[in-house]
Amino acid sequence: MRTLRLASAVAATALLVGGLTACSSSGSSDGKDAAAPAGATSPGTGGPGTAAQGGGGPSASADAGAAAGAVKPDQNQDPKAALLASAAVMEKAKGAKLTRTTGDGGSGSYVWQPGSAALDLSLKEKGTESRMLVVGSALYTGLDAETAALMDGKKWLKLDPKSAGGDGKAGGAEDYGSIAGMLVALDPGAQLAANAGAGRLSRVGEEKIDGVDTVHYRSEAPIDQVAKLLPIGKDRFDLVSGLLKKDGDTSTVDFWINGKGELVQQTNTNTGAGLGGPQTFKYTEIGSTPAVKAPADSEVMDFADMLKSPGN
Repeated sequence: MRTLRLASAVAATALLVGGLTACSSSGSSDGKDAAAPAGATSPGTGGPGTAAQGGGGPSASADAGAAAGAVKPDQNQDPKAALLASAAVMEKAKGAKLTRTTGDGGSGSYVWQPGSAALDLSLKEKGTESRMLVVGSALYTGLDAETAALMDGKKWLKLDPKSAGGDGKAGGAEDYGSIAGMLVALDPGAQLAANAGAGRLSRVGEEKIDGVDTVHYRSEAPIDQVAKLLPIGKDRFDLVSGLLKKDGDTSTVDFWINGKGELVQQTNTNTGAGLGGPQTFKYTEIGSTPAVKAPADSEVMDFADMLKSPGN
């Protein structure tokens, strides 16, 4: 029973992360590290040098915003062309800092470059803080003090689809499959491209985001049509499509694109988490690929091992 409760909690957290975008990520590696060496591994909100705090600081963000703001976006560009052009820019960028502006907020970093996909995200929801890491194919979710005490002091729970018997038949494989499906829901380039191909697109108007000139575009499309254009594979289609339909059969996604073609803000009504409202994330420090380091093995409880224990 304890294992099942933990699995449900982790799956719910993973779906919340899926609310970043209704898109697809490219590939992942099996290494312990992604990008360059990183700092803290505790499940808190991060210390100096951690990806959860983001690199560069306020001055770096301001400089980047000023540079982007110096280039005026083309307000007359065809929406489909604008989304496709931005998709190419974001794919090339390979990473950014993320800031959640809805709910209780949250921040972190995401690297979506092929072969090195990695995530370090701290979120707040209903006053509760949580942190998760994605390194290679594995997801690590921080455990609260009460749960850690039940896990012999382990601070992290590890879920890895490669150790789950991904055929969907082994114990716990469904939980792993859900997480693996949502881990492909983070790449802004794929999100932009899929909506460019499937959505009923419109240009909402010109708006400033943190002082930067942007053009606001909107895509409205059936979930199935968007999912068909995501590089998720046939084996993940039903899973991802079904998760996104928790918020309705039709997706509405708003994009704010600056003069450099960068996606600087996105709002999505279909997060796959059943949160009951749109979720907005900002992308800053675009092009940064901060490191995400897996926690030390001594701090980790592997969910696959828990399933093998008596009574589970």
